[in-house]
Amino acid sequence: MLEERKNQKATRNLYTFLVSKMISSVGFGVFNFGISLYILSVTGSALSFATNIVFNVLPRALAAPLAGYVADRFSKKRVVVASMAGITVSVAALIVYTFMFGFSVSAIYTITAIFSTIGAFNGVAFSSALPNLVGKQRLQKAMSYNQVSYSIGSIGGPAIGGMMFGFVSMKVFLFAMMIAYFIALCLEATMDFALYETKVKVKKESVLTSMKEGLHYLSGKPLVKTLLMVTLCMNFFFSAVSVGLVFVLVQKLGVPSNQVGLIEGSGAVGMLVMSLYLSSRSDLRSPLYFAKKSAFTMCIIVACITLPLFFSLSSLHTFIFYMLLMVLFSAFGVLANTPIGIVIQNVIDDEYRGRVFGIIETLSVGMGPIGSVIFGALFDRMDAKVIFICTSLFLLLCITWLMRPSKIGYDHDEFIS
Repeated sequence: MLEERKNQKATRNLYTFLVSKMISSVGFGVFNFGISLYILSVTGSALSFATNIVFNVLPRALAAPLAGYVADRFSKKRVVVASMAGITVSVAALIVYTFMFGFSVSAIYTITAIFSTIGAFNGVAFSSALPNLVGKQRLQKAMSYNQVSYSIGSIGGPAIGGMMFGFVSMKVFLFAMMIAYFIALCLEATMDFALYETKVKVKKESVLTSMKEGLHYLSGKPLVKTLLMVTLCMNFFFSAVSVGLVFVLVQKLGVPSNQVGLIEGSGAVGMLVMSLYLSSRSDLRSPLYFAKKSAFTMCIIVACITLPLFFSLSSLHTFIFYMLLMVLFSAFGVLANTPIGIVIQNVIDDEYRGRVFGIIETLSVGMGPIGSVIFGALFDRMDAKVIFICTSLFLLLCITWLMRPSKIGYDHDEFIS
């Protein structure tokens, strides 16, 4: 009877998590789309737009290690609820500021930095709390639902934001986001974060000592270190796609801008479909073997980006080809990343999970911009065909070496025990 009640609570946590993440993802997608259009319409400057991206990425990367310490030191539920309340109050403060002084680019930069910082605490605490919320047996479904909410936000946010931008003011965008985050806050407050929690005695130690202990713990987990290296390699090399695809479409093939937008947006469809598939199927028996094969497929897809540069295709065929390619690329990205995330969640002890995920967040968030800068410079100086083919081969070799059978195990049972 007790176990049945526990399962019911876990199921309720699972679906509350899905709805909460979906609402906040769509709300942020609407806001982010409106902010992007506002900056470009007011300043007409790509540099101003890029500056906002820096304010969105850098504070999150810097705050993540501290967020990990806080998630391990205090109640994860309090951290999640307090951070979501902080985001909601920040939006309300921006609304008040807008009514008093008007909307400005400097205000956007400030609120973006605040969201990014507080978002690090919310994201790290939520990630480290997932096994406590739903149990290890439901991790695949929970992480798939997280991808589903992100995909719906990526699709629905710009779609709703695009419809709203021409008809309503930025104040309405802010109200929409505040309401979305307030609803998410109310939902998260009802979740039982201690359902599968392992009670541990929290040691009284300084922030710096605690962070060092987290690094020491991570150094003693060779499997986690290997999977982290795989993730960082994928984030770095696949940034060639985010930078180079638009360059190839616009500069090399002359694809119209409206088609470029559809091609880029089709990736979210692939993520959504594959996330729904993973959420509905049974647990993967060999998650790391599955992730390895999916990553190999992504490498092949990266190489295939060059095909229209070798063979002449009609504009329609080029459009269809790249749409299908991006659907597959994003779909296999889910198949590669989700199993790796599940294994990491399972093998890390509860008392260190926040700090480990804080480290992962910092490294993962930071690797994307570094890769974008490097590949951006390369695409200005080298043939795009060479870059994509070399990227595919280098990553293939990295994954083959890092995920060789002698380095990591492929058995499912060892990761859920």
